[in-house]
Amino acid sequence: IGETLTELKQFTADFPPELKGLALSNSEKIRAAHNAFARPEPIVDEGKRAAKNGDEVYHFVAFVHHGGRMWELDGLKPKPVAYGECSKENWHEVAVPAIEERIQKYASDEISFNLLAVTNEKESVFRRELREAAERGDNESIVKLTDEIEDEMKRKEIWRDENIRRKHNYIPFIFEMLKCLAEKGGLEQSA
Repeated sequence: IGETLTELKQFTADFPPELKGLALSNSEKIRAAHNAFARPEPIVDEGKRAAKNGDEVYHFVAFVHHGGRMWELDGLKPKPVAYGECSKENWHEVAVPAIEERIQKYASDEISFNLLAVTNEKESVFRRELREAAERGDNESIVKLTDEIEDEMKRKEIWRDENIRRKHNYIPFIFEMLKCLAEKGGLEQSA
């Protein structure tokens, strides 16, 4: 999970949930990593949507497998909610109805849902499977997994470039370009 999260986990091991959340929200490293993906905006709306009629304001809910059960972790609830028994392989079969129920609860007046899956990194999985295939002498799988690793590395390169573009603030460039165009008479005035 990385050095920062490992340190935070060790530091908060004996904390109650409220203090763990406070420690997480006060971590400068986590805040910096989170904010690094915020799109640069020249004008920021500091207004926050207020809760209406007991609805939920923007937050995350996690569904995880632990100890043979599927659990819902919701920061707005006092404790984790246990769902049906399941295995590590089929926990999603228990999670899907719970997620669908949650979406239906707000479907009539809310359209802002995101669904994220936290999984093992594909390249790491492919490399492990490649080692196993090499040990078995499975040449067909070796070729396939080598191609998968290459494709994944290309995807990561594209993502890296997209993240650089997404995080860059283009506003000063655009203003300067418009100024230059205006000075050279390259902008038309509307009637």
